[in-house]
Amino acid sequence: MLLTEPEIQQVIEQAKTTFPNFTDWEYNNEKNENYFGFSLWGQFVPNPEDDMPRHFFITFDTNQENWYGYLTIGQPCYFWSSADVGDAHLLNTEPCQTIDNAMAALKAEIVKLFSAFSVI
Repeated sequence: MLLTEPEIQQVIEQAKTTFPNFTDWEYNNEKNENYFGFSLWGQFVPNPEDDMPRHFFITFDTNQENWYGYLTIGQPCYFWSSADVGDAHLLNTEPCQTIDNAMAALKAEIVKLFSAFSVI
C-alpha cells in the first residue's frame, strides 16, 4: 500500500504524538527490494553521549492492506534487516486494519514487555 502526501503527513504527525520521545522520523513510500510499500520509522537514543549509544526504532509499515508495528534496536525494521552486530527485532504486532490499531497494538506490546522488568 502506498500513501498520498497528505496521508503521509497525517501518519507522521500521529506517530510523533503517539511516540513523543522518538525523533528523526523518516519514511519510504515505494515498493522496492526492502519494502512492501509505505514504511515509517523514528528513533530513540537513551544516552546519546555514550561512546556507542543504543538506537531504538519504532517502525510502522504496510503489507497489502494491513499495518504492522515493530520495535527494534540498532536499525529500523525493513524486509532484509537482520540481527547482525547488535541489531535485534524486539517486538512486532499482528496485522492491523489501520495505523491507529497498529500504534495502539505496538504500545500494548511494549508495555507488556517492560512490565516484565517491573516489580510493581
